[in-house]
Amino acid sequence: MMMNKFFLACALLCQSLFIQAAEVDCAACNQLSEQMKNMQKSELHLHIGGAWPLEYLKEISEPQEFSDLCLMLNQIQCGEMDYHNAFRIFGLISKIMDSDERIENGVEALCKDLLLDNVVYAEFRTGLKDLGSGLEGYLNAVLRGMQRGTDGTPLKASLILSLRRDTNYAIAEQTIDLALKYRHNGVVGIDLSGDSTQGDGKHVFSALARAKENRLPVTLHIGESKKETPEQQMLELSTIQPERIGHGVHLCEEGNKWIKDKKTPIELCLTSAVKAGMINDAKEHPALQLLLQGHPVAICTDDPLVFNTTLSQEYVHAATLTGLSPQKIQESQQQVQVYRFIHIRGE
Repeated sequence: MMMNKFFLACALLCQSLFIQAAEVDCAACNQLSEQMKNMQKSELHLHIGGAWPLEYLKEISEPQEFSDLCLMLNQIQCGEMDYHNAFRIFGLISKIMDSDERIENGVEALCKDLLLDNVVYAEFRTGLKDLGSGLEGYLNAVLRGMQRGTDGTPLKASLILSLRRDTNYAIAEQTIDLALKYRHNGVVGIDLSGDSTQGDGKHVFSALARAKENRLPVTLHIGESKKETPEQQMLELSTIQPERIGHGVHLCEEGNKWIKDKKTPIELCLTSAVKAGMINDAKEHPALQLLLQGHPVAICTDDPLVFNTTLSQEYVHAATLTGLSPQKIQESQQQVQVYRFIHIRGE
């Protein structure tokens, strides 16, 4: 009887210690989250099409549209979608964001969300669309939303125009024309993105070359899928000569050497990499080791709506996985500010 009481006492003590340890861990986690949120941050990889505030989409969408969107968001956030299928959600979002007015108001709402997370600089990304007023009308809607969302605030926003690997030649050339026309009104660079398993984007290389000839920097989505071949990766890296690369999860050996030799910054999107099925565990991301080695790594969100994250949360993940203190994380991110496209252009 005495022995049973002893074991019961031990069990209760262990349970109490476990709860106390959990409370300490929780308190430490909350403290880290608060430190990261209070830190002024810069976002260098943010697709507006995957970043609209959910409450804004709820306000403007039909009930069935919103229900379908939430279902797919849940599937992605629960890890039930692979890299290729995750792209389908952007079709649903585009059906809701179907006018220049909605785009303009959505960009303003996005700016307000970023301010709540203490983001003071953001480079938005979007491909140009014709929602009734042509590509230039869409571009102006985005720029107006940026202006409205940042006026009188600490947030400064710039715009990167995106080309997809499957963008047709005419649209690619028109995108570069507009980027050059609006380079002093908010446009700071070009992005090549899209499903990397659907080709190497050769037909837009000449458009990208024209951008670089006119001192518009380029960022390249690469290493998102194991299906990318070394030949494809090296063709894109050597031809485009990007100023930054996005993701870089599955770079070939030669590609890894290329970015290390050139000290090409990596835009690290940890939650995106896991939930889009690029890797199974965030600790597998190779950019974490590069961050520890002092290579320029910008911590980013990619698509915060789609992957249910914020820049502060991405800072917390990076700190937790690397063991770096908030101060070290902040120092590392201050060092990559020279790779903002607005600085690369000399402005």
